[in-house]
Amino acid sequence: MKKSNLFLSVLFSAFFSIMMFMFFVTPKQEFSQNEKRVLAETPKFSLSSLFDGTFFSKIDTYISDHFFARDFWVGLNAYGNRAIGLNATNEIYKGKDNWLIESPIKENNTFEQNISTIEKFSSEYENVYFMAIPTKGYIMDKYLPKLHDKYNDERLIKQMQSALKEEVNWIDVLSELEQNSNNDVYYKTDHHWTSFGAYRAYCKAGETMGFTPKDEQDYDIETYGEFYGTSYSKSGLWATPPDKISLWSEKDSNIEVTISDENRPFSIKSDSVFFKTHLSEQDKYPVFLDGNHAIVNLKTNAKKEKKLLILRDSFAHCLAPFFTSEYNFIDIVDLRYFKAKKVSQLVNEEKYDDILFVYGLDTLATDRSIQWLE
Repeated sequence: MKKSNLFLSVLFSAFFSIMMFMFFVTPKQEFSQNEKRVLAETPKFSLSSLFDGTFFSKIDTYISDHFFARDFWVGLNAYGNRAIGLNATNEIYKGKDNWLIESPIKENNTFEQNISTIEKFSSEYENVYFMAIPTKGYIMDKYLPKLHDKYNDERLIKQMQSALKEEVNWIDVLSELEQNSNNDVYYKTDHHWTSFGAYRAYCKAGETMGFTPKDEQDYDIETYGEFYGTSYSKSGLWATPPDKISLWSEKDSNIEVTISDENRPFSIKSDSVFFKTHLSEQDKYPVFLDGNHAIVNLKTNAKKEKKLLILRDSFAHCLAPFFTSEYNFIDIVDLRYFKAKKVSQLVNEEKYDDILFVYGLDTLATDRSIQWLE
């Protein structure tokens, strides 16, 4: 064997041995702060999992999730892909001016099924309104790299609008966001719209829902730095600069917040829609309404005695508080977690004046929980 080959073999064996040693001696994390996800637990052995192959699959996942210096290797892989000309990492494009942008929606029959479900539900009620939020890549296309797949947001939204034209009142947030795309209506490192983007959607909603929106000067705005969103977490591009996150508080408002989950023995109560303890965490987005929950209730000091039901995904987290000046009672329901009763039962009990759907287009195209709506 040549000396050079022997040296490489010894070097590789030493590296492999050190990495295996560090894997076994270093403490295992339950949650990855950079990737914003729970890491795999130690697989439990059983004869059935051994024979059907799932045990070894779980072992592979466990080793991958807890590999020594995982964040370093994930980042090295991401920047290595960039170096060889692969601009998309984990379906995230590295755009201009440090924008991290999700690749286009992968279409399947879930979209049509969700449209049908929403159509059937909405036909039973009056005063139903709908917001379909386009993807960041479609609105902020000027920051996309030269080579990217086509975004079909406009076609998908028109398809949904046509199918639901008899059942819902459409709120055209796509055109509103396009008109304001010179401002930061989306985060650079997250797939959500910013508070300013949500405010523009609220203003557009006023045109359709029949209210006059508050002016920007009616809000106290607090801005915080070091926000890294979901796009950052998926990309592995750890050197990307962080965003800023802004909290818009309506002056002289008084809000009582009650958060309920079916796996929680008691409700969370607060006098603010902002849960600022999350601002000290790497994932700051749950500062809005404490993140994902089955149902959130807002009781406000709005002069109008009106009730609003919002059926939503996480785009509604920073949008919903803007409606507290127009409704004195708001229920915000996430169908992924709301299982205590049927939505129709909730509507019949509470007698809402208006029902508002708030969903990102990606959720509408991929999330099967919408089909539980009835």
